[in-house]
Amino acid sequence: MHDEIIISNLNDKTMKKYFWSMMTILMMAVMCVGLTACGSDDDGDGGSSSGIVGVWKKVYKRTTYYVKDSSGEWVQNGQPSEKTYEGEGSGFQFMSGNKAQEVDIDANGNVTPDGDAFEYKIENGKLYMLELDHPEDGWESFGTINISGNTFELTSESGKSTSTRKEVKLERYKKIS
Repeated sequence: MHDEIIISNLNDKTMKKYFWSMMTILMMAVMCVGLTACGSDDDGDGGSSSGIVGVWKKVYKRTTYYVKDSSGEWVQNGQPSEKTYEGEGSGFQFMSGNKAQEVDIDANGNVTPDGDAFEYKIENGKLYMLELDHPEDGWESFGTINISGNTFELTSESGKSTSTRKEVKLERYKKIS
């Protein structure tokens, strides 16, 4: 009879232990789902496209050329060409509502629209545009974008690229307003 009481007590302790273990696992699962649901909508620029809103002036451009070698690997062909831009220049004006436009910027920082307006979006670290006067063309990639403070870099492959030769551009922009 004494043995039955010990077994009964062990079962109660074991059940309590499993109950609390299961409750802990269940709470962790609920928290994981909750935290995932509350995460930001990552547009590739640190959380949203709001970081790109403003006027950006091109300050630097590097073009690197690549060719395929005999094993089919891309290798750099020659030295990259580099150019810095000072004074007046070109850039982009990104507005809230995901509208944007190419702009000219004079030496005093005055901005003049240059070209047609377009819609933009940032997804998976890439900047896409949709021409408003030709929406049937669909979304086109500008390239990979990296925004850090008042600088953004845009890396793109030129339309002049072929299956054996490609041209990769890195453009750096500074936010002026």
